[in-house]
Amino acid sequence: MNDDTAFKYTTPRKTWFILLLITLVLGSCFWWITSAYSRWLHKEVYHDAAVELSSNASSLTLALERRLLLSDGLKAFVDTSLMNKGSLDRQHFDSFAESFIGAQQGIRNLSVYPGGVAQYVYPLQGNQSVIGIDLFRHTDPDIRANAIRTKAMYTKTIFGPFELTQGGLGMLSRQSVFVDGRFWGFVSIVLDVPPLLEEAGLANINKGIDLAVKANGSVIFGDSHLFNRTPLLDNVFLVEGSWEVAALPSKAKLDAIDTKVQIIQLICLLALILLVYLIYIQMTQKHKLQVMVSERTNNLTIANQQLEATYEELIATEDELRTQYRLLEGTEQTLRQLAYRDTVTGLNNRVFFQERLEETIMSARSKNRRFALLFIDLDQFKLINDTLGHSYGDHLLKEVGQRLSMLLTNGESFSRIGGDEFTIIIPYVKDIAHVQHMAQQVVNLFQQPFILQQMEYYVTASIGVTIFPDHSVEADQLMKFADAAMYRAKDEGKNNYRFYDDTLNVDAEDKIYIKNSLRRALENNEFEIYYQPQLEIKSQAIIGMEALIRWNHPKRGPIPPSVFIPIAEECGLIEPIGEWVLRTVCRQSKAWQDAGADPIRVAVNLSARQFNQRGRLTELIKSILAETGLDPAYLELEITENLAMQDENAEMLQELRNLQITISIDDFGTHYSSLSYLKRLPVDKIKIDRSFVNGISKEPKDEAIILAMLLMASHLGLTIIAEGVETVDQLAFLKNNRCDDIQGFLYYPPQQADSVPHILNSHSPALMLAAEKG
Repeated sequence: MNDDTAFKYTTPRKTWFILLLITLVLGSCFWWITSAYSRWLHKEVYHDAAVELSSNASSLTLALERRLLLSDGLKAFVDTSLMNKGSLDRQHFDSFAESFIGAQQGIRNLSVYPGGVAQYVYPLQGNQSVIGIDLFRHTDPDIRANAIRTKAMYTKTIFGPFELTQGGLGMLSRQSVFVDGRFWGFVSIVLDVPPLLEEAGLANINKGIDLAVKANGSVIFGDSHLFNRTPLLDNVFLVEGSWEVAALPSKAKLDAIDTKVQIIQLICLLALILLVYLIYIQMTQKHKLQVMVSERTNNLTIANQQLEATYEELIATEDELRTQYRLLEGTEQTLRQLAYRDTVTGLNNRVFFQERLEETIMSARSKNRRFALLFIDLDQFKLINDTLGHSYGDHLLKEVGQRLSMLLTNGESFSRIGGDEFTIIIPYVKDIAHVQHMAQQVVNLFQQPFILQQMEYYVTASIGVTIFPDHSVEADQLMKFADAAMYRAKDEGKNNYRFYDDTLNVDAEDKIYIKNSLRRALENNEFEIYYQPQLEIKSQAIIGMEALIRWNHPKRGPIPPSVFIPIAEECGLIEPIGEWVLRTVCRQSKAWQDAGADPIRVAVNLSARQFNQRGRLTELIKSILAETGLDPAYLELEITENLAMQDENAEMLQELRNLQITISIDDFGTHYSSLSYLKRLPVDKIKIDRSFVNGISKEPKDEAIILAMLLMASHLGLTIIAEGVETVDQLAFLKNNRCDDIQGFLYYPPQQADSVPHILNSHSPALMLAAEKG
């Protein structure tokens, strides 16, 4: 049926009315069926969640009861010892406690309090602070009240959950010991709550339900909002009080149900549309056939006339197609050229390079020849893009291509394979000296500056070299080895070339080993935070700390941050590590304050990957500060000079500063700086890099740079701190030129967290001044 017949046919209104009625009836049926099916699926999911909740609550009850029964065993041991010996000796207690606990998890310590004073604790390691605690004179009124209440009872009491002095969430079971009806003391067992929750299966995230636990009115596990959103609740009854467990089917499971129902509804809708369409076809087909028969003869006559005219048009079209074919052949050749050209520099691109490399390998293999591959990477090219913009970066790449092209006089193949990476294939190599000469010529090309924004910029290059077939006969291996050699050239100071050798494989394997170890280091608690005090020069008082991460590998021992931090940034692990450092430092700083130490500001380094999280970073810091209870005024964030200079980061810096967090620029002066950026950045402090401080009394240029920084900071109203101060001469220079603060081994090396309270309490500015004068 042609378009004219379809245009002339008009469907009667009665037909449309019948179709509408059928659609409404069938659509209502489909909707009712799918809605009922959805309700049934939700009911099943909630029933499964209720069964799982009951199972978890029972498991948690059993885990708690098993641990709390240990209190009775410890009391029986003390009663027996007092009855047989009249006293309790430590060796006997430790031997009993070791065998009594065995391999059970979740037990922090067993302790005995004769007269209410802690004298026996197992294990002693990590619990030394418990020895000597008098429960009846404890600073915590809740603990004193528990001790008084337990003393008057013959049954055990439960205290907690609460934050343990040694760190972590725990709970305590305590019983009184009576000798001849008179109170002798207490026995107690401190339990770790997280292992109990894990043993009960609450920590398993693959259950398909979300769980939360509330104890003594406080949520100790899971989302607190769960208790307001779900009807699924269960209780865990203890000797004293009870815990409440709430459950809700996981969002993923509920979303899966909704998706399943939506798919069924969509299928029903499509089936309804198809059914209505078939009914429509059946109702209108007879009428359409009558119209088609009446129009057919007329259409055939018109079509015959059109065919005659079309034949003439086809002859003309054939001539046009021949012309277009010739044009397409030319266009194909042009497109083939474009496919092998880099759009920025006009040089050969990666596709061309890969094909040429394979061709060169085949030719060299057949002629038993050697050839060389040079892998060239510009040093610090990213700084040009970050400071001047990508348009100037592209201009620099064009000039680099023009310079390198001047070297190609003997059939060498030159390509830009991406970013700031270039390759040169030398198709025939007589000897190694020939390749060395070519590589040195490439290095020499970068000794002249590049003119960008009417200013001179020096950009160097690092080169990796591989030889066919000496190093490999495979294209991928030659590229891989050249890449490794190039990175070795960068490690050895850049602006140089390096031939591949077998030692580079060792470095690659070592890097992979460290990368794999890093993935387990965080969950195995292999990291530790050290704190280095920062002093005000004028008063010699400690005004802050810098947090420094350390990694104690279980097999290799200490691994320097300079080794593992770049690898963590490369493989994306720096974000969880940085979050762990930030949370650990905030929690530790608040713990020092709670222990009675004067509040001080602690500085934490932010990596580029963390800072590029934008809004998520601000929310994360807010969450950690709220979680730990630390005042933002006692947190300082250190960022690199490159990050600070990027315009898009100014808004985030201002957001962090609005939280009353101190912002400082780390390693200032070691990169390309612009004072116009510094004067408008929302920062409070700049940090002189140790490389300049080491030059004091040795290198006048370093001293001149430091003087310029101090003068600039004074006029901009910024605090300036020098790191790496190790000698009295360095201190005297900084003091005489009005540097504000210092940090270095002259006063304190980095300290473990448990040493910091002693340093804060024992530090005496008067003694420091006397020692400096002496």
